[in-house]
Amino acid sequence: MTAIDPAPMDYRPDFHFTPQKNWMNDPNGLVYFEGEYHLFFQYNPHGKDWGHMSWGHAVSTDLVYWQELPIAMPEREFMIFSGSVVVDWSNSSGLGDGSAPPLVALYTAYWQTSERQSQHLAYSHDRGRTWIEYPGNPVLCLEMEHFRDPKVFWHAPSDAWVLVVALSREHKVQVYRSTDLIVWDLASEFGPAGSTSGQWECPDLIEVPIEGTSETAWALKVDVDKDLVCGGSGAQVFAGAFDGYNFTPFPGQEAQIVDLGPDFYAAQSWSDLPEGTSHPIWIGWMSNHLTGKDYPTHPWRGAMTLPRELYFKMEQQLVLAQRPACLARRSLPEHAIIGTLAGGQRLLLDRDDAPFLGQIVFTVGARTHGTLSLAVAGDDDSGIQIALDFDAREIRLRRGRHPALPADAFAAASASAMPPGDEFSLRIIIDRSSLEVFVNDGARVLTACYFPMGKARTELTTDDGALIVFMSPVDDGAYAEPILTENPV
Repeated sequence: MTAIDPAPMDYRPDFHFTPQKNWMNDPNGLVYFEGEYHLFFQYNPHGKDWGHMSWGHAVSTDLVYWQELPIAMPEREFMIFSGSVVVDWSNSSGLGDGSAPPLVALYTAYWQTSERQSQHLAYSHDRGRTWIEYPGNPVLCLEMEHFRDPKVFWHAPSDAWVLVVALSREHKVQVYRSTDLIVWDLASEFGPAGSTSGQWECPDLIEVPIEGTSETAWALKVDVDKDLVCGGSGAQVFAGAFDGYNFTPFPGQEAQIVDLGPDFYAAQSWSDLPEGTSHPIWIGWMSNHLTGKDYPTHPWRGAMTLPRELYFKMEQQLVLAQRPACLARRSLPEHAIIGTLAGGQRLLLDRDDAPFLGQIVFTVGARTHGTLSLAVAGDDDSGIQIALDFDAREIRLRRGRHPALPADAFAAASASAMPPGDEFSLRIIIDRSSLEVFVNDGARVLTACYFPMGKARTELTTDDGALIVFMSPVDDGAYAEPILTENPV
């Protein structure tokens, strides 16, 4: 959630971060330090189109309510592209002031005149509010035009800092090592692999728990800037092992699309999470490179997803699952659907003449058949629909039109396979102009923005001959407000 100004903002989400004004894209520098979750982000201080890239800044104590702060790193003679932040607890860099460990940022500097990209270092002594540029920059330079988006973390087993960075046009991720965050040595390269339809960007390498075991595996995520999901950008992930030097995919493990909807990109995981945090947590830019530049919001453009915790599920192969982070999940209004819907019936979800906002949770039983659809309908086919076809075992997305957006690109339709099993749990989060769908605790995820015109109407519908049997939710049902289906329309 974001404190907002009182101007009319029909599409401004209630519980997803948006800047007060202007353009925002990739999350950057995610770190937890002294009680604050930091969210830096790509930001244009001068308008709501891409340009003049700087680092915006927001902080939260609970991953739900965000306070936007002044710009952390403004554009200089170069733009401040994406990067990451770590806490240098042992002052290995020598950049601390003796009073507290420094925050250290590694980011890409983009020189427009030469189009060169190199990796720079900056550090902060005041909890990320202001940053000091390292005088020996760049700390990593290959004299290349497409070399960007460093993500840094401490790898305790090999006693070193590790940095992953994209060679975007070569479709490679390089792995570097350092003992001081300043001098970096190349350890290995990964790629090309999976999709190479567009440039590779924003890599992240994360140790992730495997559900139902005490084991972990490593997820190497990399984004592809075109022709991946719904004709546009998206993210792919590889599961494998990492020894501090080399990432090795597991045999037979194929690349997985991280999010099957059109609006999920450049996710980054938080570093230095509080002690006792059981899962990695990341957040993504809730937009895309194909149509996001035209989204009809004002006076801002760009939103973040909800923070999501990560874990691996075992199907035919390891699947990276995502679910709303526990802090966020338990802070949003939640409604559980219980009962049955038969063919042709519909259930209105809006209440008191207000649009539905919050979470819908339900589980459908093995006797379910036919198609169940959730639609947020606007005037002139301007809404969105998610259809669950239990006979074809497909999840289908259909997004309507908006006069400010290119119809052939924005009015997208896609289909993907349901996860295996006879029962399906769903968590659907609706927030004015966005939809996040988590199937089977995040084994499949779809994220999409939409911009309904007129008064939006939210409803569940069934096709002729369908029987949808709603069971008690598999989790969190104890505090979810029930929505019964005894009186469908």
